[in-house]
Amino acid sequence: MAYTYKLSFLFLFAAIFCFSFGTVTLAQSAPQTQTNSATNIQNNSVTLNANLTNYGSTIVYFQWGTTTSYGYQTTQQTINYSGLISQNISGLNFNTTYHFRAVAQNNYGIVYGQDMTFISAKPNNALTANAGPDLYLTSGQTTASLQGSGYNPNGYSMNYSWTCNGGTLSNYNIAQPVYTINNYNNQAIYTCTLTVSDSYGNSNSDSTTIYVNYNNYSSYGNGILTVNKQVINLSSKNLIWQASINAKPSDILSFAITLHANSQDVHNLAIRDILPANLIYKRNLVINTNSNYSGDIISGININTINAGQTITMAYQAQVASLENFNYGKTTITNNTTTTSNEGGTQNSSATVIVNKSLVQDAITISTGFTNNFLTDSFFLPLMLIIMMSWLYFSGRVYKFADWLRCRTSKYF
Repeated sequence: MAYTYKLSFLFLFAAIFCFSFGTVTLAQSAPQTQTNSATNIQNNSVTLNANLTNYGSTIVYFQWGTTTSYGYQTTQQTINYSGLISQNISGLNFNTTYHFRAVAQNNYGIVYGQDMTFISAKPNNALTANAGPDLYLTSGQTTASLQGSGYNPNGYSMNYSWTCNGGTLSNYNIAQPVYTINNYNNQAIYTCTLTVSDSYGNSNSDSTTIYVNYNNYSSYGNGILTVNKQVINLSSKNLIWQASINAKPSDILSFAITLHANSQDVHNLAIRDILPANLIYKRNLVINTNSNYSGDIISGININTINAGQTITMAYQAQVASLENFNYGKTTITNNTTTTSNEGGTQNSSATVIVNKSLVQDAITISTGFTNNFLTDSFFLPLMLIIMMSWLYFSGRVYKFADWLRCRTSKYF
């Protein structure tokens, strides 16, 4: 009988050992992969995702295309961990259905995730038109440069078209034409409207006002030279010029600086804009003056003279830095302008941009195929069973347990 017990428990011991050994050697097998839904879907780019159960060094990539034959694949990368993998692709056609799947390969085989689809986004129809700040023509001025601009979030080219209820333009189909008044002896107010459009039928409009022989500049103050600075957010479509605006990372902004000589000519005028960190100069500088000037707004612009009662306005675009440059919450960016002249000395003005970076909401938990339980995710439990059975066997307690169990059950048989 003891021999029978010994043989039975040796067989059980071997079975448990083989199960445990099999769990260990499972690591030396082909990987497992699951294709997950695509994220960050734009009209020409997307992020492809998958979940990988990895056993050692594995090559992973994605196949993608407009059919299940795919035709394209992402760059192959070698990884040594299990979990979520993601790769970005671009060059997509907008509003198009695409197929994709994950591929994983090691020395033990190659596996394919299930086919998934996504539809690239439609083009954003919201174009931005900016006719520029209002202009003032005084003291015999007959011309001024309109400071129009447009922004297309899709990156496509735009067409410009101006209409005015008085005066003429040097070109009605460019962003910054020269405006000429017909009668500069009397007071008058004219409106010019800029319409921007693209080849997909999207359009938007904005207007600016031209004041002729209006000498009341109370909003500029009573000094020799007054500098006024404002900003708009082209990306958010907020086209009201203000001293302070809200913005998000990567938004496109337009700054306008207005210089007015109140009671006398101002000579040797120099103006410089000091862009702080996280504001990127995007050029598109326009100035409504016929005077000769040199330089740029960042290094400094030198303007010879502003006549008494004359107003000069300059505008340019800047972009808020990308998301990773900001902490969560609100960040205040102050953009300062310094102006020097013989008569006005040194003067400063500023505009403020408040950048908001929100916390990520609604985090998604993606199954990795494991329970995150140490006992069930490893061979620890089979190993403990082997140790316990070995102790019972070699201590002789297994025979006592078997005799006790036989006595307890013999009365039923």
